[in-house]
Amino acid sequence: MDSITHIALGACVGEILLSKKIGKKALLWGIIAQNLPDIDTIPGIFMRGDRALLFHRGITHSLFFALVMGLLLAWLAKNLHRKHVLSFATLAFFFCFQLALHDLLDTCNSYGTGLLEPFSHHRFSINLLYVADPLFTIGLVVAALLLIFKSSKAKNRVRWATTAIAVSVIYLCFSVINKINIDSKVDASIKQNYFTTPAPFNNMLWYVVANADNGYYTGYSSIWDKSAIGYGFHPKNDSLLNKSGNISLKNNLVTFADHYYTVTDSGKAIYVNILRFEQVQGWQNNKEPFALRYPLSAMDNENMIIQKGRLTGWNKNTFKLYLERIAGRQTQTK
Repeated sequence: MDSITHIALGACVGEILLSKKIGKKALLWGIIAQNLPDIDTIPGIFMRGDRALLFHRGITHSLFFALVMGLLLAWLAKNLHRKHVLSFATLAFFFCFQLALHDLLDTCNSYGTGLLEPFSHHRFSINLLYVADPLFTIGLVVAALLLIFKSSKAKNRVRWATTAIAVSVIYLCFSVINKINIDSKVDASIKQNYFTTPAPFNNMLWYVVANADNGYYTGYSSIWDKSAIGYGFHPKNDSLLNKSGNISLKNNLVTFADHYYTVTDSGKAIYVNILRFEQVQGWQNNKEPFALRYPLSAMDNENMIIQKGRLTGWNKNTFKLYLERIAGRQTQTK
């Protein structure tokens, strides 16, 4: 999930589990622990893009890291708070729980999270939430702001935190129901292997990718749609991969894509398109380019251009059309 969500969630969990022991310092420790796994974005800045894609949500997002770093943070916090009556076991549970919660929440996105690193490189993803979903996060943010700026002696502090978390959990359950309904709709229209994941910033419009013999079908479906899903076909064009001699780059991209990729030739460059990251406004036109497309001619400084066109074409009118599409009142252009 996005950093704002992790910050707010860390503060809320900190209030519930540790505030009675150390007051508002629990919020700070919660925020630190919740965001620590994303420290892998720092070395990723200095890596070539394909390596950075695999490094992010790797070892620092593993349960092994959560255990080891949780124990280290518990040792550090116990030494910094000697005046407080805090057992090492309490602190260890707090930090391990925060770190593991970060990892498990990230598996709800389509990126893929290496929960079992370094023992297994398999990436886990259940495709329940978009990486930034305002409706999932807003309650947590409101509660976190209250916890930070209100008095530490306010009577309802724990209630604010638990209510916010409960609202997010209910929203997550709503997303599960939506995914089941969309998957049932896809099952009725297409028999190939497929996956579904939420479209940007909501869980009512879903992106569908279905496997075919020599490519993939993609489409979007709202939970409010009454018509069948309209699919667009994208040939895989595997043969274009042979035009690049960089075997390491090709292997990294195919691994990161979990084999859901196509290759396109723009005339100026050959791109590997990662289908799990949807299309730029694909909800409006399924011929739009994919949000994450990586050039096979990439140099070591190519990491900064990845997904640079993700918000291309968004404006006030586009946002209005997007809301209409979510509500099932706009058909997709094939």
